[in-house]
Amino acid sequence: MSAAIPEALLEPLRRALGWLLSLRDAEGRIVCPEHRIEHTGKSAGAAVLAARLSLHDRAEFRAGHLAAAIEQGRRLVANLHREGTSECHTFWPGRHDKYNSSNAVIDGGACSDALAELVLTLGDALSAADRAEFRRASLLHARTYLRYAVLDKGVPAQRAWGLTGLAAAWRLEHDAALEKAAIEAFGGIEAVQNGDGSYPYHPLHWGAEHPGASDASSFYHSRIPGFLIFALEQLGRDPSREPFARSIHSALVFTEALHGPDGIKAGLVEAKPWYWGAEYEVVSHVFDIYALLRGWKLFREPRFARAAVRAFRTWCEHLLPSGEPRSHLPAPGRTKSYQCPVFWACHAEWIARALPELAEALATFAEPAPQETRSIELSVRWFPDAQLARLEDNRVVAWVRGGHPPSNVHYGSPQGSGLLRVVRKSDGTNLLARERWSATQEGEWSGSVGGLALARGWKSSARELRFSLWLLRNHWRGGRYDMALHAPLDVARRGLLGFASSEVSSAFHRAPEVRVDAGGITLTTSVAWRTGDAPVSPRLQRRFEVDGAGLSVFERWLDPSPVRSLEFHWPRAATERAGEGTRERSYRLC
Repeated sequence: MSAAIPEALLEPLRRALGWLLSLRDAEGRIVCPEHRIEHTGKSAGAAVLAARLSLHDRAEFRAGHLAAAIEQGRRLVANLHREGTSECHTFWPGRHDKYNSSNAVIDGGACSDALAELVLTLGDALSAADRAEFRRASLLHARTYLRYAVLDKGVPAQRAWGLTGLAAAWRLEHDAALEKAAIEAFGGIEAVQNGDGSYPYHPLHWGAEHPGASDASSFYHSRIPGFLIFALEQLGRDPSREPFARSIHSALVFTEALHGPDGIKAGLVEAKPWYWGAEYEVVSHVFDIYALLRGWKLFREPRFARAAVRAFRTWCEHLLPSGEPRSHLPAPGRTKSYQCPVFWACHAEWIARALPELAEALATFAEPAPQETRSIELSVRWFPDAQLARLEDNRVVAWVRGGHPPSNVHYGSPQGSGLLRVVRKSDGTNLLARERWSATQEGEWSGSVGGLALARGWKSSARELRFSLWLLRNHWRGGRYDMALHAPLDVARRGLLGFASSEVSSAFHRAPEVRVDAGGITLTTSVAWRTGDAPVSPRLQRRFEVDGAGLSVFERWLDPSPVRSLEFHWPRAATERAGEGTRERSYRLC
């Protein structure tokens, strides 16, 4: 079996597992250097990663992988506790330690799944005692907690993660109550899916505290179709058949549309931007890879496999020599992301679960050389609920956002009403620089309207200032003392003062009029304060189209007079510039 998996696929996963195991203490606990606890739900991922590598890796590594998988399985069992006097049993710390940065349904889904995985895949390599304990713990948690949690949690991705453990436990014993809860959970998640295949990160009617949390999330999105595929297959159901196929396929199409030819997603489509220190992240690629590869095998769409291969390569490029993952590469203006590398390394289990498919995709789909593409191919794909357009021709891929929910400094996409990314296909060059919090972005208009409005800033950021104290404590616990002291100041600067500022930008407008046609997308919009509110009525027309020679952009102001110091910020990569000193601008990115 291992001969079919190339070393180029095994080595990065082996390296990530090695880094995780280097963090173990004398009891075998993987102790997070930042949060200084054992993230039990993530150690579950390490157990699966080790178990899968014990099946696929070279012979000299298998015994070590097997021992690590069993060791971490025992750690999961040791952390299963009864909740007070209730019948509910959960894997701790879960919600009991705020520095765990997780909750019971995420951790429990991962743990029940991992323990079932060890029982089902390791077979006779487990002792009879371990097999019995792993089986008992997986089923006990699923029966006393997951069967209820997957039906009432407010975040679809959390329900889906719980569903993985519920379905995996069902494989150990075909309990009708578990199966019934799993199918009901699928229906609940499907019910909140948008018509264009996207999902709200936290639906408003499921309890979101801020409208921005109901935005789509490039980070979380692929977990849902990936976990649903996994759970259905565990239950013996075919995800490529109705009543499941349409929902899952449309979610996979949206997943693939977020990915660029450089292997990086349109990260500014993000309900939870405070997690990230840059305008993109690659740590969610592990979920994308699994979802897209399984989707390729189910629906036979090569574009899914090609996107998965690019995502894997980019994930590997961000992996340090030690095996520690990075969410993004360093660059001016970028900072450390909130989540810890232990989370990201353990999530690599989802690549390991798709290793045979990844090896097949890598062998089957070689990227075509640029000169092989002769005919002009234009594509405009529009996702109306997410208000996202993907424009593509032979030279570039561009993403244009229309409207989006209101945002504050922590929730909701920070930019819209224009370009988000433009990537050259031949070499993967990013043609449009983006900084998430700046009002003076490339390819955007900026200026000033009114004066400082502290009431507007306070309304947007009072709650966020309180949350900044949690960020301070979190950084302090991780020994990042400089970041800890700056956390409240950064939130005050970007939140209170940023949302109170008189600065306006075309990137902040929240509700443009949108017209999509076969060649591109036209927005009728304006400039807005950072809240997304426009101080003047829509007066700016923006046209983005692909024509076989790259992205062509034309902008025209009908009346810019209410805006002081109005300025357009040319993309540095722009060619064919026209319109200096006028109300019109045009240029090309190719």
